[in-house]
Amino acid sequence: MTISKFIHTLSTQLESLYDSNEARSVTTIFVCDELKLSRTQLLMCKDDELSPANLDKLNNKVHRLTNGEPVQYVTGIASFCGLDFMVDTNVLIPRQETEILVSTINNSPLRPFDSAQGAKNILDIGTGSGCIPIAIKKSHPENNVFAVDISEKALEIAKQNAKSNLTEVNFAQYDILSDGKFPFDEKFDIVVSNPPYVMNSEKLLMHKNVTDFEPALALYVEDTDPLLFYRQILKFIERHQPEHKPLVFFEINEHLGNEMLSLCNSFGYDAEIIKDLNEKDRFVKAIYQL
Repeated sequence: MTISKFIHTLSTQLESLYDSNEARSVTTIFVCDELKLSRTQLLMCKDDELSPANLDKLNNKVHRLTNGEPVQYVTGIASFCGLDFMVDTNVLIPRQETEILVSTINNSPLRPFDSAQGAKNILDIGTGSGCIPIAIKKSHPENNVFAVDISEKALEIAKQNAKSNLTEVNFAQYDILSDGKFPFDEKFDIVVSNPPYVMNSEKLLMHKNVTDFEPALALYVEDTDPLLFYRQILKFIERHQPEHKPLVFFEINEHLGNEMLSLCNSFGYDAEIIKDLNEKDRFVKAIYQL
């Protein structure tokens, strides 16, 4: 069987789960990752016959894809900001829209009234795979980057990702909903978080490859208090550094933009909405008003 024939066959099978374009994309990602091919190499060798060993390698995982498991979990690799991240079901799969958040942070100066030069301290809360702090550190290695997560297993993956991407990020276990002692003494210039923000009532609208496989701990929040994590993070900032308020960046639920602005305002921040590639309210940038 040729590579192109395999891609056509698997893509057709996956059309029961995805539209035709996404089925083709999932299949292409799968084949490239498993055979260690770039997209250019795939185009050049698409008519080559698969060796028996490579055909077995692919076929041994096909059932996971047809069962709806995300291709990134099947291959164990997710691409984010041009970097490869190891992922499994203990961490969320990095999303393309979150790259906008990283880009916004990388291109944002500190508060206009702060003219200090040199390294900045950046904190990511709820780091998961570590994709956000690692991508930031990769772009700006002069900064000191810290990250926390409640999940010990997620932190193990994040640490491996930092090592494989040749970046130094300081990781620690911490539950932002607790009032326990924070593991770092540093004061932060930037705080970023992509916390759980999907309301339980929204699960029915989501694809099974998310609801059946990605970690609920990192996704969902009660409908009765959908801004819980954002409020706790802002309270944490007040408690941890009352006299040195950082620039704050959040990824948010697209339906709660106005509520997020009101929340940030109530803590003394001037906040703005940043839209994603689909023109949905997806991020908040907040600066404390002196």
